[in-house]
Amino acid sequence: MENNLLKRQLFAEFEIEKLRKKEEEVRIALLINPNDFELLKELAIILYHKSDYADAIKVYKKVLEYKENKVEGYAFLGQLYYENEEYKKAIEMFEKALDLNPDFAFGHFLLGNAYSRAGDIMAAIMSYDFAIFLDLDIYKAHLDFAEKYERMGSYERAIREYSLAYDIDPREKSVKEKIKVLERKIRRTDDL
Repeated sequence: MENNLLKRQLFAEFEIEKLRKKEEEVRIALLINPNDFELLKELAIILYHKSDYADAIKVYKKVLEYKENKVEGYAFLGQLYYENEEYKKAIEMFEKALDLNPDFAFGHFLLGNAYSRAGDIMAAIMSYDFAIFLDLDIYKAHLDFAEKYERMGSYERAIREYSLAYDIDPREKSVKEKIKVLERKIRRTDDL
């Protein structure tokens, strides 16, 4: 049973101004009801999309205390730790999610990413192999993350994900061109 809610949360598209406005609304509502599970969850997702991972982690830990779907909850918290470059904690959360649902293909993919960043390449390969065995399209998953990072303006991370996709299928010239475009954007930004 693959949970698409986590993917929708991770890859949702938001305009930054709408995010700021929504964050303000949610924070005001939380003043009235500070333990509202849905509002806390929404705030954590908003903070994630604003790249405020440390605060999103703090909020989502509270959500996880009440969350019914622990698989999705641990996986999302793992992704927050991953984004915050706390790879050991990310691995711990992804493993908790997979202990509850070993058939969670996207969870195996996320765990592979965390192991890779933590420098444990053999564990990363095993996790990716499980994801592939469970029919996850890893090439597409890397492209999805690359596009998300690009929309967020995190070009270095987008390049990293596009590069991983290109390593999987170097025949796709549009991915190679995308990497070059983003590298030029970074250079232009650095020159300012």
